[in-house]
Amino acid sequence: MKNYWKQLLVLALIALSGYYLYPTIQFYGLSPEQREALRQNNPTQFYDQHKDAINLGLDLQGGIYLVLEVDLSQLPPDQAQDAVQRALEIIRNRVDQFGVAEPSIQREGANRIIVELPGIQDIERAKSLVGQTALLEFQMVEPAAERDHLLQRLSTVLGGTTAADSAGQKPEDQSLFGEDQPKPEAAQGAALLSLLSSYGGEVVVASREMPRVRAMLESRRGAEATPGDVEFLFSSKPEGPPGNQFYRLQLVRKRPEMTGAVIKDAQVSVGQSVEYMGQPIVEFATTDEGANTLRRVTGAHIDERMAIVLDGTVYSAPTIQSKIPNGRGIITGSGTQEEAKDLAIVLRAGALPAEVEIIEDRTVGPSLGRDSVEQGKTAFLIATVLVALFMILYYRFVGLVADIALTLNIFFLLGILAYFHATLTLPGLAGIVLTVGMAVDTNVLIFERIREELRAGRTVRAGIDSGYAHAMSAIVDSNVTTLIAGIVLYQFGTGPIRGFALTLCVGIITSLFTGIFVTRAIFDAFTRNPKATTLSIGPINALAGLKIPFMRWRKVAAWGFSALLLLVGLVSIGGINGLKTGIDFSGGTVLELHFDPPVSVDQVRGQLGGVQVGNRSLDLSSTEIKQFGSPSNLLLRISEGESGTEVADALKSTLKTAFAGSIENEQDWVRRQEKVGPKIGKELSLNAVRAVLTSLVLTMLYLAVRFRVQKDRVGPHGLTWGAGAVLATFHDVLITLGIISLFSIELSLGVVAALLTIVGYSLNDTIVVFDRIREMLQGRGRESFFTRDNFIELLNLSVNQTFSRTTITGMTTLMSLIVLMIWGGEVNRDFVTVLLFGLVVGTYSSIFVASPILLVLSKFEEAKQSRRP
Repeated sequence: MKNYWKQLLVLALIALSGYYLYPTIQFYGLSPEQREALRQNNPTQFYDQHKDAINLGLDLQGGIYLVLEVDLSQLPPDQAQDAVQRALEIIRNRVDQFGVAEPSIQREGANRIIVELPGIQDIERAKSLVGQTALLEFQMVEPAAERDHLLQRLSTVLGGTTAADSAGQKPEDQSLFGEDQPKPEAAQGAALLSLLSSYGGEVVVASREMPRVRAMLESRRGAEATPGDVEFLFSSKPEGPPGNQFYRLQLVRKRPEMTGAVIKDAQVSVGQSVEYMGQPIVEFATTDEGANTLRRVTGAHIDERMAIVLDGTVYSAPTIQSKIPNGRGIITGSGTQEEAKDLAIVLRAGALPAEVEIIEDRTVGPSLGRDSVEQGKTAFLIATVLVALFMILYYRFVGLVADIALTLNIFFLLGILAYFHATLTLPGLAGIVLTVGMAVDTNVLIFERIREELRAGRTVRAGIDSGYAHAMSAIVDSNVTTLIAGIVLYQFGTGPIRGFALTLCVGIITSLFTGIFVTRAIFDAFTRNPKATTLSIGPINALAGLKIPFMRWRKVAAWGFSALLLLVGLVSIGGINGLKTGIDFSGGTVLELHFDPPVSVDQVRGQLGGVQVGNRSLDLSSTEIKQFGSPSNLLLRISEGESGTEVADALKSTLKTAFAGSIENEQDWVRRQEKVGPKIGKELSLNAVRAVLTSLVLTMLYLAVRFRVQKDRVGPHGLTWGAGAVLATFHDVLITLGIISLFSIELSLGVVAALLTIVGYSLNDTIVVFDRIREMLQGRGRESFFTRDNFIELLNLSVNQTFSRTTITGMTTLMSLIVLMIWGGEVNRDFVTVLLFGLVVGTYSSIFVASPILLVLSKFEEAKQSRRP
């Protein structure tokens, strides 16, 4: 039995992984329609299946990732201490009542809250619900005469008024905005009253004029002329037909009669009275204290109007017809049943203790998520088949062994993700595809060493044993350095990038296990057969005995060509293109919109000349707009350094109105929205620099320990090996950055992830060469190191002996990256492009640059030692 323990362990792990993967296969084996039907009809079974399955990230199933910052500046110290925690609980209560499956709401730092809402269909509604302050106040409305008198006085103070333009004197038979009657020239533009109209006995303002009116009322002169106990408020939403909408303007007393704090329950119903017949209304009930207040207020103000004000806007302003004795009332003004339901939710959950601001917003529409899943599956299958075929064609039987290990590698990786109920993201899928390409590296190292042993005349059993033994050091060192890069990326990354780092790290661990343990178990079973006297491993002399003078070319390649590439890149970075930072680092907004039938870039640009954002009209016609993937998809990049999503919301509102005929489904219209505020952008920039530098420093320290000089060892000091590998990798990163600048690729979190992956991959390649150099130094003795010609010859021989491994691993990884480039979708395109450049540069560097750098550093070390007494 002890001879079969490896095979039994592998079978046990296969069974265990299958056990943990079964819920994932069962859950995602259902169609989207079947999953939705299960959620509606049997929610308990739905959530039981879902909680044990691998969770799809927001970018794969659609949803929202928000970073909210609670503004504590306006709160007294005693309230600020627990304001963030109270805000978190209130947001959690709202989300729970909204009905989101498996939301993630957690605190980050001193005053931030991260909210992840997967699978959301109505994205705008969910964001409004989460971020709404929900400060509800009941304020008395001033009589119409007082309102009109104050408006006339304000118009006089602000200048440009005429008697004919009095708000209280406009005839009811005029058009809504008084446009049928020409205005006196003196009143055009500047006069307050010239911007107002009368409708149903109330003052109204055209939507297009509201920012100007608001600016006048809030100006210094306007504020000074307004009594301190009253204020003007606008209605919460526009009314009227499209293109001719207006807002109501109310003059209310500043001091509220009561607030939403006294409300203990709120429910949605449909109006039954004649006035509100068929309209969605919110019925509320107050606490005992609130009932007393409501009874007193309504009894004292019969036949007067009371405004119901939510977050500074008037929801409705009904007339009090009689005293309300029982603490029950209604709130009207909700346009739809969903709006009324959301209002009821926020009233039940309570108002946020302080204003919250969305400083980062990453939103993915459900259709883009579905497309990403299909693209990821396609890329994974194609990459796996290509790599598997290559291994069989090149290595024959042992290639089939590597393919078995590759299959189990992916199976174990997914099993681990399922066990930890990890979240699989779009970059995570890319990480799995990349793992397919890099996973065979362990087997390539082993197989090439077995070939060397077979060429030396060893038997199959001895060749396998020796091949594994000699390859182990390079395998461990190269994978640990890549693992360091993955861990650093996970530590400094955010959102989906962490998903990539997670799958990369887990993939390295499973690759080591399957590449070493599983393949060895298969070979052990194979060699037990007495007839196994030969091993089908392909042509054992392939790429053997190479004598390419790599070190003779070092002045041209390492110093000349590399210096030229670095110079061109640095010139491009410093004086031509620079490094174009994406919204992750510079702040701004990205919108991916789907129009069917398609609209042109020029049509969209023509609508962005005057986008109304709050009180301002912004000219966004210089926005970068381009087709993204299919002709129906447009990508807009807005380089605005403001926090919040007001600009994006206003832009979407403008385009929705202009191209309503090309928006078949509002839920699929916004495929992706990313917003990064300036504060987050600076933090992400700093984290990116820290991640790259931390990765390089930790790698150098690891190599210094692993390659340290012992009494019985000969060669450069450990720090020399580490510094050589890090300098070669730094060379690769700088050249890749230069290429990024030359091709005007935006620096984003995905590109930083690619750079860190390049760090790991390049170090992997370099360490394989360095490990062979160290092994040969130990075999040849002290003279090989300190005799210059001998050391150069040794370096050249080491590069030639590892050349087959370098090229084969590069080819399999290149296959996977090309597959990702073609079938992986547009979202990961820059990420994959940078990896492609980095792969080529890293392979070139490990062959032509790393060894010459080690030679130079060794000469410095030798000179330093010779000066010692």
